[in-house]
Amino acid sequence: MAEKSAFDYVNEIWGIANYVRDVIRPADYNKLILPFAVLRRFECALEATRDVVNRQVAKGTWEDDDPKYCALSGHCFYNVTSFTLSNLGATKTCDALMAYINGFSANAREVLQRFEMRQTCEKLDEKGMLYEVCTRFAGFDLGPEAVSDRMMTDIYEHLIQRYGEEISQDAEDFMTPKDVARLATALLFANEDTLLNADAGDIRTLYDGSCGTCGFICDALDQLDEWHDKGHFKSPTKIVPYGQELEDATWAMGKAALMLRNIAGGSGDVLDQMNDLSAGIMLGDTLDNDKFEGRSFNYQLTNPPYGKEWKKEKDAVLEEMGRGFDGRFGAGKPDIDDGSMLFMQNVAVKMAPTEEGGGKAAIVLSGSPLFNGDAGSGPSGIRRWLFQEDLVDCIVKLPTEIFYRTGIATYIWVLNNHKPGNRKGYVQLIDASEEKTPLRKSQGNKRYEIGEDQAAWIVRTYVDGHDHGKSVVVPVEDFMYRKVTTQRPLRVLVEPSADGLGALFTLNKPMEKLTDASRAAIRAWVDENGRGSLTYAQLLKEANGLYKAIEKPKPQKAALVDALVKVFGRRGPSADPAVDAKGNPVFDPELKDFENVPIGMDIDEYMTTEVLPYAPDAVVDESVRDEPKFDAKTGLTTNPLGDGEVGIVGTSISFNRYFYKYEKPREPEVIAKEILELEDGLGELMREFLA
Repeated sequence: MAEKSAFDYVNEIWGIANYVRDVIRPADYNKLILPFAVLRRFECALEATRDVVNRQVAKGTWEDDDPKYCALSGHCFYNVTSFTLSNLGATKTCDALMAYINGFSANAREVLQRFEMRQTCEKLDEKGMLYEVCTRFAGFDLGPEAVSDRMMTDIYEHLIQRYGEEISQDAEDFMTPKDVARLATALLFANEDTLLNADAGDIRTLYDGSCGTCGFICDALDQLDEWHDKGHFKSPTKIVPYGQELEDATWAMGKAALMLRNIAGGSGDVLDQMNDLSAGIMLGDTLDNDKFEGRSFNYQLTNPPYGKEWKKEKDAVLEEMGRGFDGRFGAGKPDIDDGSMLFMQNVAVKMAPTEEGGGKAAIVLSGSPLFNGDAGSGPSGIRRWLFQEDLVDCIVKLPTEIFYRTGIATYIWVLNNHKPGNRKGYVQLIDASEEKTPLRKSQGNKRYEIGEDQAAWIVRTYVDGHDHGKSVVVPVEDFMYRKVTTQRPLRVLVEPSADGLGALFTLNKPMEKLTDASRAAIRAWVDENGRGSLTYAQLLKEANGLYKAIEKPKPQKAALVDALVKVFGRRGPSADPAVDAKGNPVFDPELKDFENVPIGMDIDEYMTTEVLPYAPDAVVDESVRDEPKFDAKTGLTTNPLGDGEVGIVGTSISFNRYFYKYEKPREPEVIAKEILELEDGLGELMREFLA
């Protein structure tokens, strides 16, 4: 059969979807198309060794689950039946199909059963259509030699593009385009000489905590094979993949993709051929059911879902947060509607320690982890922890419209806990937003791709640490600041007026609860003082007598004074600064402000140059300090890295700060001329139309 493109395979497979559309709902297509594609792929892979396995089965000397069959099949899986999709028979096809599936080795059987295809097949069998579906799939050459892992992933992507919302609201989260995957892989393995150049048969681990269909892992393995093939190594460094996936169908697709690979490459080593590369791909929710607790990895590649809510994982996540840095999420709690920074913490924790050679990771994220969260918040604290641990090596801004289901700006974060000496304490930012090539035909929201030359430029810029118009290398302190609270004295004259009594008595609950007698006392006081102004000091003296006249329930004396100031106060710069009964300054809550002072800069120096020239009476509120705080409601400690100094530490990463270029607006005369020309053209068009 002549080799076909991924697009041809997709069209032929979707011809089957059209055939069954009156029986199978689009929402259930993933229970038909995907398992049959995987089943046929397994079948094609086993075709060459089917006879030898069947001859051994006929001898009856081995149990069906005997792993020695793998030596005969040449893979980490096998099938002990004589069935294929082409010989299941036109009657009782479903029974024969299930017997065929049950004849696979346990690892392959688990994959196929996760698709929950039995009910779908029973419907088709009842309508006499299952045999035709099996026969059509039997005509496709989906073997690993004819169809790559990426082409199989394209089939799944095509399914999601057509029916993603009906199949799974989060299905698009698993798609990482090949060009993005290859760029992230190249950034991850850049400068990793042991991996790329060693010929000693070393073993390294690669982990993806949101692995989806394992497209990211497979693309990385393909790319490494390409590099090693160019080097003509005899025993190149081998990668053992690990991953975790939440959705059954996507997990099964990824598991199947890795089962069809083997660590032997072209060596022909039988033991390596039997090695199941999918053994480390686990089913479960990474956030609340970590299958690799306590494990660390040499490398990580991941594209966690953007804006993923973690409500259903909340209890488990909060419990782990309560363990502080003994768990994965000790650095901070992100907003409940965006769990991407939980995945980022998971990545950082699972990096191999430096005494074991260190770990490195490439993470594809949306823009929000760069800047979301105010000083002292969970997201800001997570960034602070990454900076203080010196884990952030490089962040690359990617072009927009390069993903299948979203056009938003995306970024690749490169984390590294064993930076070379010249990069320690620094972060490189690369603006690659214009490094894109238009596609001849859009694929969903994907209108551009990152070409090979463009990817090479990005990687070269990272490796060389270039500091030019599209790249900067800056100290981590550039992204950190102290949010300092400033106060200014209250300058107010209080002018009691009967017109304000309505507002006073409805200002807040304590004032609303005043008795009629208390209200009468306040009215009398207003009448007595309604012909003039009181300074704040005079108001304090007056308030003593007024407070005695108010009966219970009554507000605190300070609350009464605040209420009188809020309703009757008239602020003005000529009024004396207010002080309380002890002589302490009283600050104006309306003039409270915040200043973001760069880390390392003296706060007094900042005030002298940036604040006092415009507000000479402003002072720093030294009671607002960067301190850990225990939240009794959640049992968690917020701002765990607090240092106790004045001002709360915040973090934010802004690409615009380094790469924004001002574009001068066009001259108004030019714009006006264009408008007039357009008007003239429209007028001529209307005259021709009406003639």
